[in-house]
Amino acid sequence: MQPERRRSHRMRVDGEGPSGVVRGLAPVSVSDLSPGGLRLRLDRALEAGAVYPLTLFLRGLAVTTAVRVTRCRRDSRSAWEAGGEFLFRDPTDAAAVRRWIDARSTPVP
Repeated sequence: MQPERRRSHRMRVDGEGPSGVVRGLAPVSVSDLSPGGLRLRLDRALEAGAVYPLTLFLRGLAVTTAVRVTRCRRDSRSAWEAGGEFLFRDPTDAAAVRRWIDARSTPVP
């Protein structure tokens, strides 16, 4: 078993359907979320290393911030899965994400 490389635990996000928008036009679904980043499912590829604007809508949380894509690949259902790192410009957005996670905390192993 390899040691955990993430800086913080990620939390699985329940729910189907779009939970955000990247680049102002591509709907995304959030698979899991941590204070430092998230995993998305979407219909198109994103460029690894590129920075995109993201508007995130989850029950009780609405945040708009930039995200740096750390990886993007096809998943088993012919959609795309991307990992991203939050690039918060406003510390209140980072705090809102932490509070939202803490209120629902069940870390993913």
